Amino acid sequence: MATKRNLQTGKTYYLKNHQVFESLYQKHWKKLYSICFQRTHDVEASEEMVQDIFISLWKRWEEIELTSSVENYLFKAAKLKVIDYYRAEQRIKEVCTLQSNKASSTADQKVANTVEDIILEDHTRHLVDQLPERCQKVYKLSREKQLNTREIAFEMGISQKTVKNHLTKALGFLRLHILR
Repeated sequence: MATKRNLQTGKTYYLKNHQVFESLYQKHWKKLYSICFQRTHDVEASEEMVQDIFISLWKRWEEIELTSSVENYLFKAAKLKVIDYYRAEQRIKEVCTLQSNKASSTADQKVANTVEDIILEDHTRHLVDQLPERCQKVYKLSREKQLNTREIAFEMGISQKTVKNHLTKALGFLRLHILR
């Protein structure tokens, strides 16, 4: 059976005795709950804090050095639990804010990327329209219909080498004008 002597009063507590622990719990849990609830206004959190205090007291009885009464120790523990509660709440708010900002930033970036894609696509279409007619047709068959050089050559009745030359010309023209 574990004992604990209060350094100020000299009183000895036999806490590892289940009956003594139970009576200590019955005597103080309502006061501890009241302290926690008055500060948090959260029933579940307050109940959990009281439970944590008594579990900790039971587990750490040998380590605890009482400089005042067990009651004072428990009340201080309740106040510290409330502080921990608000620290955790603050961390949750910060994480939610960061996630919200990140989601908002990601959404803004997606919109910006979509707008840029539309502008680039429109600009590219305008530049392709400036190409000579046969070069335009070769480029559109390659990029829009996804045909390879052999299929384009067959459809247009020209050699594969001519198709490659038209694609090279079209891509060079686009690179030159898009990069400006």
